[in-house]
Amino acid sequence: MKKTLLVIIITLVSIATFGNELLQEAASRAAEVNESIARLNLPWRAGVPGALSEFAAHGILDLDSIIEKWHGEVELPERMKMDLTKSLFVEQATTRYSQLISALFIYFPYGDVQIPEGSFVQVHTPITNQAFHGTCWAFATVASFESGLLVQKDGLAGEEIYEPWKLQHDTYDLSEQFASFHNIDWDIYIESIYDPLQSDVIIQDDSSDAGGNAIFSTYNSVRYGLPLESDFPYSMFDFNPWILWNPVNNNWEENIIKSTKTVQVYYGDELSWLGYPYEVYNGAIKEAMIKFGSLAVSFRVPADFDYYTEGVYIPTSTTITGGHAVTLVGWLDMAGLKAAFPDLIDPEATSITVNDPFSGLTWEATEFWIIKNSWGDWGWNGYYVVPAVSKQLYEFSANNGFGISPWMIEYNAMYVPIFEETYAMEDVDFNGDGVVDEKDFDILVEHMYTGSIVYDISIPKDYWVDHEDISRFLLIWNNIID
Repeated sequence: MKKTLLVIIITLVSIATFGNELLQEAASRAAEVNESIARLNLPWRAGVPGALSEFAAHGILDLDSIIEKWHGEVELPERMKMDLTKSLFVEQATTRYSQLISALFIYFPYGDVQIPEGSFVQVHTPITNQAFHGTCWAFATVASFESGLLVQKDGLAGEEIYEPWKLQHDTYDLSEQFASFHNIDWDIYIESIYDPLQSDVIIQDDSSDAGGNAIFSTYNSVRYGLPLESDFPYSMFDFNPWILWNPVNNNWEENIIKSTKTVQVYYGDELSWLGYPYEVYNGAIKEAMIKFGSLAVSFRVPADFDYYTEGVYIPTSTTITGGHAVTLVGWLDMAGLKAAFPDLIDPEATSITVNDPFSGLTWEATEFWIIKNSWGDWGWNGYYVVPAVSKQLYEFSANNGFGISPWMIEYNAMYVPIFEETYAMEDVDFNGDGVVDEKDFDILVEHMYTGSIVYDISIPKDYWVDHEDISRFLLIWNNIID
């Protein structure tokens, strides 16, 4: 018994000793970042993430391995980005890849909601912790899903405030473990992307803890849905190279919630190059957030980001340490920014100067995104603030082919689920012959680019027949929505 106690004591002392070394290493790196911040006169501070103490308690003492897990978002290949621009399918969505793309609704503003001129925070669920898994993409998807339920199902609305934690609601707590388990086999996917003999991209389920992307997990929210966290609890420190299948309730399937489709706000640089005005892009982000809920977003992570504690994050380093998916929950104007960080922002300031080390450009920011992270005790009470792309920068990107840097969330697409009643087969039996077939498809195509209530089957409805209605028809036709 004494020997056992001695071993336990020695083990605990060792963990405490090396745990201190972990925190000291983080403190040393944070101090270097603060030196760079001071030299560049940037409006933020670095420090030791509080979540690291929990890693130390579990014997995880390698800071770089923790950071690698934190940065679990995998960037999409260029081919898929190009495929997403296809606006019309001319054949059935018979493969999972075409079904995935058909499940997306590329959103443009309709001007049917009032966008606050000042700061705004959308309702969302509390801060979570992905711990020692590369599952940020699943956490961002689930957070957006939960916010979408609060807005679309419960009728809650955001407010013009600057403190995001004041609009946390715990009504929904869905399973990140389940979302993480349904990843894709990245090796097969990448091989099929670049194989000239492969006619279509292969998307195959895989449960490896190998990072992921929200475009797949949002599709799986339509395909599989999400169970409750209490039915499928998250395993934080299991040290497995794959995500465990761990339902604790035999009736977990009874509590599944599915989305109907996914709103996608397209890549900012792509839209700028295609000639869409800044007001259209910025309006799409804000309208989608107000109407549907918080957005799953992503970016490439500079090496100093992990040590953020407060203020407006602007990189001091051009070293990228991976990708990260997070949740956009609101925005701040200059008044809100000053109220949020009175010790960091000059009360007389009318903008924040952004010297972007990636592009070499300098521009003035007057609007800032509030973003929810998934690292537990980290940052500004679990959140961080980053400059939104300005009109000046957006138009520079349109004219020069670059400008929106990878550390900005506008660099990638954004996603939020839609929850609406699904259409039955009879809803697309346009000729009334009791069969849904090519004849009905041809009728729908004949009404392309016309205003119609009958043939507008898109979600959300816009009373206009276009590629979204074609995509919706194919989804129904192929029975991928229950």
